[in-house]
Amino acid sequence: MRSLLLVLILAAAGSGPLTGQRLAVAYPHWDPELQSDAPAPFTSLSPKATDHRWEGLLIGGAAVGLLGAIMGNAFCGSDDSAARPNCLWPTIEGFAIGATVGGVTGGLLGSLIPKK
Repeated sequence: MRSLLLVLILAAAGSGPLTGQRLAVAYPHWDPELQSDAPAPFTSLSPKATDHRWEGLLIGGAAVGLLGAIMGNAFCGSDDSAARPNCLWPTIEGFAIGATVGGVTGGLLGSLIPKK
């Protein structure tokens, strides 16, 4: 047992570094240089929009949200019972769903129209 252990220690001590332990050759790389060292001028916190995406989002969200609220309220009271249920939450849910669908659609359509 000792002789086997001694052979393993001598084999490990006499061997050179393995291929996986060598450092890899560095890949060539390119560092682009900046055109100017001067910082860009500070104009505003957000750039100006060049299209009508925000207007489309507001108009579409408000119009379709109002339509969704009306439909949510109308469908809430359309059951066959004689008692009128409380339709506040269905109206709010209808507005939220309609405003989401209308806002996204209006924003996408507004982004297609450039500002002059």
